[in-house]
Amino acid sequence: MWEYECPSYTRIQMQRIQVDTYLEYHPQKLRSGLAHPDPVVETVSLGSVNSPEVRYTLHPKLEEAVDSGMLSALQQEAACYACQAHERILPSDERTGYLIGDGAGVGKGRTIAAIIYENYLLGGRRAIRKRVSSDLKYDAKRDLSDISAHEVEVHALNKLKYSKITSPENGGIRKGVIFATYSSLIGESRFEKKTRFGQILQWCGESFDGVIVFDECHRAKNLCPTNGARGTKTGRLVLDLQRQLPRARIVYASATGATEPRNMAYMTRLGLWGVGQTFSTFSDFIYAVENRGVGAMEMVAMDMKLRGLYLARQLSFKGVTFRVEEIELSPKFIEMYDESCRVWMECRRQFAVSPVPQLLL
Repeated sequence: MWEYECPSYTRIQMQRIQVDTYLEYHPQKLRSGLAHPDPVVETVSLGSVNSPEVRYTLHPKLEEAVDSGMLSALQQEAACYACQAHERILPSDERTGYLIGDGAGVGKGRTIAAIIYENYLLGGRRAIRKRVSSDLKYDAKRDLSDISAHEVEVHALNKLKYSKITSPENGGIRKGVIFATYSSLIGESRFEKKTRFGQILQWCGESFDGVIVFDECHRAKNLCPTNGARGTKTGRLVLDLQRQLPRARIVYASATGATEPRNMAYMTRLGLWGVGQTFSTFSDFIYAVENRGVGAMEMVAMDMKLRGLYLARQLSFKGVTFRVEEIELSPKFIEMYDESCRVWMECRRQFAVSPVPQLLL
């Protein structure tokens, strides 16, 4: 093993990058809430603009969670802006959505739980939370428990039968959070010709104004069509869910949601394109952003922050050091890797699978 300790000049360079690229972040428009337990920063470009005034006041039960430190001031701020955005209606007659771009450690989970609980306390007893893996249902339960929202139950869609969610065989679920994966939208009963998508729509009802959370929405970046290509069935259903429930309170959550414009096709509720907007279609938006070169997406992110539709904070790297370690591969490992590649190539020849990724070659 060869080990390389980071020299002092590298640490100085990292600290300089921290200063030049990021700014220390503190909520500017709130006068309540406890500081986040760890130092938090945002990029210089986002730090150069201010979010609008916070006019929304959380329910007294959530204010108790803020006062006790269950929700930090950072998490309270994002929840307030999301609820504030949800009070506005777009020219398309759809409710405005919100994008949470916080990185790991800032607490997107608790922020989402606060948004769901706020709507629950105000009478919106039904919510939907989409994630990548069904195993993350327990994280959703924990997030709600962490802010004392014990009365909000979480129900896994994959554990329910294809009949109505409110039917006795599904336990008569009339309130709470339906937890589902993105891929579950295309689920279909082989014998009854019933779908998960239809099941969700029936449970929500036409006048649904509850919360729908597209958590880890960066994993949905390839769900929607671009350049005129036809999107996947899952992608079309993600868009259709938002279209058929125009008054739903949409929340997009991803630490990398606004880094690549082509990955934002499903974020139809941010008012970046559509009826009455500067760009009438997503294609027009993409064309304009890509033709403005480097920095165009930063301008889009700054605009969203100015309008109270986006926040992106992350833990500070101040004082962080690193070291490089080189691990020499053993002959046994090299032999196993080579044999795996040979098996993969043989499978490719026999079954005519798609080309082998370059990494394996």
